[in-house]
Formats: sequence, structure tokens, C-alpha cells
Amino acid sequence: MTAAAPRTAATTAELARHVAGVAATPPTEHDVEALRRLLLDDFLVSLWGATRPVTAEVADWTARFAGTGSSRVLGRDWATESSIAALVHGTAAHAFELDDTHNATASHPGSVVMAVALAVAAEPGPPVTREQFFQAITAGYETTALLGEAAGGMAVVHRGFHPTSLLGTYGGATTALTLRRLRAGRSVDAVLLEEAWGHALSQPSGSMQFSAEATGGEVKRVHAGLGAHNAIRAADFAALPAVTAPYLAVEGVYGLAACFGSGPDPVRLDRGPAIHRISLKPYSCCRLFHSTIDALREVTDAFTLAPEDVADVLVTGPRLIAEQHLTPADSSMTAQYSCPFVVAATLAHGPEAYHAYAEENLGDPVVRRLMEKVRFEVDPEMEAAYYPEHFATAVRLELTDGTVRTALVADSIGTAERPMTVEHILAKAAGLADAGADGCGPRLRAVLWDHGSGPQQYAEALAAEANRIGAAQGARAVDER
Repeated sequence: MTAAAPRTAATTAELARHVAGVAATPPTEHDVEALRRLLLDDFLVSLWGATRPVTAEVADWTARFAGTGSSRVLGRDWATESSIAALVHGTAAHAFELDDTHNATASHPGSVVMAVALAVAAEPGPPVTREQFFQAITAGYETTALLGEAAGGMAVVHRGFHPTSLLGTYGGATTALTLRRLRAGRSVDAVLLEEAWGHALSQPSGSMQFSAEATGGEVKRVHAGLGAHNAIRAADFAALPAVTAPYLAVEGVYGLAACFGSGPDPVRLDRGPAIHRISLKPYSCCRLFHSTIDALREVTDAFTLAPEDVADVLVTGPRLIAEQHLTPADSSMTAQYSCPFVVAATLAHGPEAYHAYAEENLGDPVVRRLMEKVRFEVDPEMEAAYYPEHFATAVRLELTDGTVRTALVADSIGTAERPMTVEHILAKAAGLADAGADGCGPRLRAVLWDHGSGPQQYAEALAAEANRIGAAQGARAVDER
């Protein structure tokens, strides 16, 4: 028997050639359907994020850049240079733990890539076609996923870096560069991609320290905005001949893998576009706990058990939960990242009660009492079998009468294995009615599924919904005074 040849890690050049091919390929109908769903999800998630104070303050901060460009700032009546507009949209998309996820890297590609795509499409120049827009987004998702996997996937998180801002910069740079090249009637050059990724390598952002402290975590919301901002800067600099950058962004001795992850690791280039391997979030918390919530659904008979009937809850899963998800829930961000709080809030109010994570509700006595009954243990066998491609967790629930119920969920609702329908995505907008965006989901769906619409119409529709929310919030503030 001949020994198998050792696997070699994909190099930056190989990945760039692959992504350049993706960028040059018109989307199939299957791709178009996936992209529409991702855009609808991003738009609804961004509207949720626009209601958050952190997004409002970042958006107001951009007023100093008003008039510097033609890219609209989400929820505001001014336009700015594209990287500033992308900063706001990225922040909004990541502001309430509802944005899409690439499980193998724990990154949120859409919050960066979509923000970049809309901002760059609005730059002066020939109109961007729907097909060009979709190609640029597809290439951005592909870059985020493959470079993240080549860098060691979840190793990035374990080393203390936030993948959304770090890896998103590469994906967003690809999207920006692709849009600019295609609208100019030029092909996407693999060497130019390497150049842009070299610039992205010098713009890392996003420490996981927010997950280790009980307060001060709202900066995490801005991480996607930073990734989008830095991505456009990387694409800008790649077009400046004198501003050269290294070409071994992934496998270099001080490259992405060595400095921020492990490896470089081999990656598969034969699985089709990454846009088909993305998880959407039905629940407003860290993706790790979506399988936990689905397991709770099983052991509580679809959340029909009374909170007072719960005696003990043991959650088991990967060690990352022990490392980064057991901090006190003293802020909205840490509550959405806290295993005990997520479990307790879900048992008390159900999985779609996004309001449970708002600052004013963190002291809920029912939730706090339940938190005291929630424990976590690392399960090495489960981690080895499922992690990180499947964020599997298990739940052991003991009731006050001594009854014990258990459930293990590997693929939660929203994963590629159990995808959300368009109706499920639209349901995420239900709570936005109270914010002044009643009917926003169907209106956005109508635009995104209109064959005659493109990025300009998408941006106008999103802006209109954000303006409705802004007007409603303004009116409410006046009434309260």
C-alpha cells in the first residue's frame, strides 16, 4: 500500500486564484435565492441594530464626515465617504447578536460584507448591476470563510481575537475590490486580491477581551463596523502603486495564520460557494447557544414548563463556553454571551423574547433565580465529534419532582442543515413593529425579490425603513418629555 501524500496548506496565491474565479462567475438561480435570503436577514438585523444606543452614537459621530461622499449613513440624512458609511451599517448589523454566522470560523460575514457592498455600490461611477453586486458579495463571503479556515478556524477565537472584525476585513476588501473592478468593466485580478489582503493583514482589530469582563462590552458591536471600514481602506490602498503590501498574507511567517490563528491549515475549494454554508440566527444570543435553546425546547415540551418546576440545568459542550461565556451578565452584551443568562432567559420568557437582553430587563428576578440553577461542564467527546463545524451542546434538565430529561442538538435551527425559511427570517422583524417599522419585512422582501431591482433600490428600501424607525423613536422621545 502506498502511503498517502501529506496534505499541504493552501497558500495565499492559491486562495486568491480561487476567489478571483468566484468573483468572475455569475450567480446561479440557487445562488441568487441564497443571496436574497442573506440580504433580507442582514437588512432586518441592521434595522434591529439601528434601535440600539451604540449604533445611534456611532451614526451621530459620522456627522463630521457629512458630504464627503455619496454613501448614505444608515438612519441619518447625510452621505459620507464609503468606509464611514460602512462603519455604521456594520455596527448596526452586529449590534444585537442576530447576524449570520460561518460556524467553522465563528465569524459573522454578512455584517461586514453587506455593509461594504452597499457603501461601495453607492460610490460615484457607472451603476452597479444586480449581478455584479451578487458576485462581489459571494466573493466576500468566500474570502472570509476560506482565509479563516486556512488560519486555523476557531483557533483565532481561542487566541483572543474576534473573527468578525479580523477575518471580515479580508472578505470586505474582496467585495470592495470586486465591485470596483466589475463596474469599471475589468476582471478581478488574483494578484490585486493578494495586495488587498496584504493591506488587510496590517489592519487587524477586535480583541475578545469584551467577553472576559462583566461590563464594557459594547465595543464588540462596533467590531463588524471596524472590519467594514478597514476592508474599504485595504481596497483603497491596494490601488496605490507606491503603497505596497506583503503577498503572503495567510502563510507568511508573520501572516494571518501565524499571528492570529494556527496552521496554516488545508482548506477545501470544492464545496461550492460559502454562501450556502452560512447559519442564520433565530435567537438574539451567541451562536454557540442556539443548539442549547433547541435542546431546551425538547426537554421543556416547547417551553411549556413553568420556571418554578426547574430544579437544575446542566449544559455540556465545547471548552470555549467555559473560557468565554460564563462571565456575569451585567450588560446587554455579556447577557447575550452568558450561558447561564441565555438559558435562564429562555426558560423564563421563551427563545424569541429579544427584550430579555435589554439593559432594563437584566435584573429580572425570575431570570436571576433560574441562573443560579444553571451549570456548565466541558464535554471533550462532544467537542471532538462536533466542534467547530457544528456548535453542538447538550442539556440535562432536572425538575423539582425528580424527573430528569436530556437532549443533545448538533445542528440548530438556522444552520445549513436546518435552514430557516423566508417566513422564519421575516419573523425576526416582528418586534420592530414597536420601533415604528411595522410591515418592514414584507416591504424589503418585495424589493429584494423584484427582478428589476438592484443595489440602488435595495439601499433606498433599507434607508426608508431606517428613517421610519428614526421618526418613530423621535416622536416617542418627544412624548416622554
